[in-house]
Amino acid sequence: MPIRSLVNATTQGPTGSSSLTQRSFRQLEQGGRSLGPTEARAAEQNRQVDGEFYGLVKDFLGDVNALQSRSGDALEAFVAGEITDLHQVMVASQEAGIAMDLLIEVRNRVVESFQEIMRIQV
Repeated sequence: MPIRSLVNATTQGPTGSSSLTQRSFRQLEQGGRSLGPTEARAAEQNRQVDGEFYGLVKDFLGDVNALQSRSGDALEAFVAGEITDLHQVMVASQEAGIAMDLLIEVRNRVVESFQEIMRIQV
């Protein structure tokens, strides 16, 4: 379940209206002040950028998964005798390994960035 859906689901009261609660969340996010029209546009642009980053990461995860599956399939085909060229199997395995290493490094950088942001004193 996406985080925004989770937040919206938990902020809705028994009647289903969440405008007061969402307004309160917006004020908390902005340091107690309400959003003006310019700030609301900036917040919307930030959400679009967040969506682009989320889509980019999601696509990359799909690609890494596909490479891992292809590597496993190539190995199984080699063991079964369907593929006689060991180079194909090794190339598929190395591609999957490099993609996984890159994914882990991206994750580590995101975690480091988050920790750095959390250390900032306001």
